[in-house]
Amino acid sequence: MPASTQDLVGKTYVVTGANSGIGFEAAKDFANRGATTILVCRSQVRGQEAMERIKQETGNQGIHLYIADFGLLASVSAVADKIVSDFPAINVLCNNAGGSNGTRSVSAEGFETTLVTNHLSGFLLTQKLLPALSKGGEQGLARIVFTSSYGHTHSPLNFDDLGLEKDYKSLKAYGRSKLMNLLTAREVQKRYSAQNIVASSFHPGAVRTPIWGKGGPVARILGVVLYPFMVSIEKGADTMIWLASSQDQASVQANGEYFIKRTRTTPASFATDESAQKLWQVSMDMVTPYF
Repeated sequence: MPASTQDLVGKTYVVTGANSGIGFEAAKDFANRGATTILVCRSQVRGQEAMERIKQETGNQGIHLYIADFGLLASVSAVADKIVSDFPAINVLCNNAGGSNGTRSVSAEGFETTLVTNHLSGFLLTQKLLPALSKGGEQGLARIVFTSSYGHTHSPLNFDDLGLEKDYKSLKAYGRSKLMNLLTAREVQKRYSAQNIVASSFHPGAVRTPIWGKGGPVARILGVVLYPFMVSIEKGADTMIWLASSQDQASVQANGEYFIKRTRTTPASFATDESAQKLWQVSMDMVTPYF
């Protein structure tokens, strides 16, 4: 079923990780309905290809490409400044960029790679785009959607070792980062709902994307075993598109909650408000030098 047929002309959408997978599919949908669509990608070449393809397939020329390396907070901070300068009012931010890493590595800025790529960069981008999102909220409801995962249910946080120095496993690192996305959505809702901003997170399902080949041996094996049961990219993007654009009451009043197949779903028992508040403060401490 289509996520929505609502006209999005006059709206500005930002989608990270937009050159492939569900990010590309969502960006194309928004563009097809007339939204000014901002693609935030790591690769200039792949981002350019995605932008041109969306323009060609939708006829919408209001597609804009910004390049940022989500492994580096300085890069994300710089691109956020450019976006806000060019687009003072933003209606929707889809925090979708992320990845999986088979072995532990540390960024040039000193952060564990999965932590910075999947959580801290999206957290920083959200913080820096909030003034523009608040202006978008003055025009109507502004939305922030985080791509989470059912994998969060197996990965409670250890605030004494967020970088997994002691016991790194790729699936654990990925699951924890997806829990962080879910908790951030909840905390954004609490802090900014008065500015007419609604936040949410969702699980796209086991989607047929290249991410399975990048998470180490276990993820590759799971990818092979589960492939026949995986959902298409189009189905994986459906809930994101719905949360970001539908006028259905459930999406308009998402209230920081977690969704699977457009349905509010109870997250893991350890996804508590206390954890969300603590993660917010810890994350702010980490990203503040890059404001």
